[in-house]
Amino acid sequence: MLLDTKEDVISTDELRKRLYKTLRDRGVLDTLKTQLRNQLIHELKPAPLSGAEPSLRSDSYLISACNNIVADYLLNSGYEYSLSVFCPESGLSQEKVFKKGDLLQHLKISPESPLYKFLVITAKHCNVLLFY
Repeated sequence: MLLDTKEDVISTDELRKRLYKTLRDRGVLDTLKTQLRNQLIHELKPAPLSGAEPSLRSDSYLISACNNIVADYLLNSGYEYSLSVFCPESGLSQEKVFKKGDLLQHLKISPESPLYKFLVITAKHCNVLLFY
């Protein structure tokens, strides 16, 4: 006796929808979009002139701190999609974004310093979530 397998078979459209939802829910879709965007940008950039060396980032410490400030802002403001795009493009891991204390230590800013107090007051005045 043959069993009715019609219930076990899903349409290609339903398979596509389920696959899309699974990839989106697991964050794979955003990662793939970011990788594709980065690859397109890389391919479209003009090739460096022969004999010219790519410039090295001598201020990578400062760039790292700035990237972490932006990532912390996006995280605390609820901009998950923007954060999912920003982290791979900046070389950060979403799980390893510096928290307030780590960032202050990284920048060598004491919470008791006048600079810290100035940043907090300025951020509050501008309605920006920074060092709260």
